[in-house]
Amino acid sequence: MSANSAAVGSVRSVPVAARVSIAAVVVYQVLLAALIPIRPDLDPARKPISEYAIGQFGWMMILAFLVSTMSYGWLYVAIRSQVRGAAGRVGLVILLICVVGTFGVGVFVADPISTPMNALSTRGTLHVVFGTSALVLLPFAALLINLSLTHRNPTWAPARRPLLWTAGIPLLGLAIFSVMVAVVVPAEGWPPRFLLLTYLVWLVTLAGQAIRLSGSPEPS
Repeated sequence: MSANSAAVGSVRSVPVAARVSIAAVVVYQVLLAALIPIRPDLDPARKPISEYAIGQFGWMMILAFLVSTMSYGWLYVAIRSQVRGAAGRVGLVILLICVVGTFGVGVFVADPISTPMNALSTRGTLHVVFGTSALVLLPFAALLINLSLTHRNPTWAPARRPLLWTAGIPLLGLAIFSVMVAVVVPAEGWPPRFLLLTYLVWLVTLAGQAIRLSGSPEPS
């Protein structure tokens, strides 16, 4: 296959991968919402979403985590050929770390929230490690990737405004989340859901712009 053919194939994969990414995040949200009435024994204001993976219907939350992994993974596939520069590629590496972290959250089911940190099982410890890495690192991937696309790739110039607006939303979400965790009791329920919502806004915006611009010829 020639370099030209490979480039064309890479460009054509962008809208497909972006659509799969958006579809996956929608399925994730549907599963998350469905679990609230299905598991009335868990108060969404007081229990972290990881707790839904324990016990009855736990498979639905595990599936939701794995679907979330797909949303980040397919987003990576959609934009990897579009990102330019060292900072942008660092952002891609961080995004891949988040893909692995989200996968680990699904594979390693959490211990009950009441379990002391020094009494966590190996599985529960891995859940915390994978989950924390994905939760904390994604805002930096979002910032670096969006800035790379808007400043280093002329094809993305029409998307400059929405990408600049959303570049810092996950980072702002992380900051607000940190404040909420510090002052809100309990901090396990709504604060993480709010934070994940800011990640969703970034992902859908970026994937949507990738679909919109996929037909635009890249300036020579």
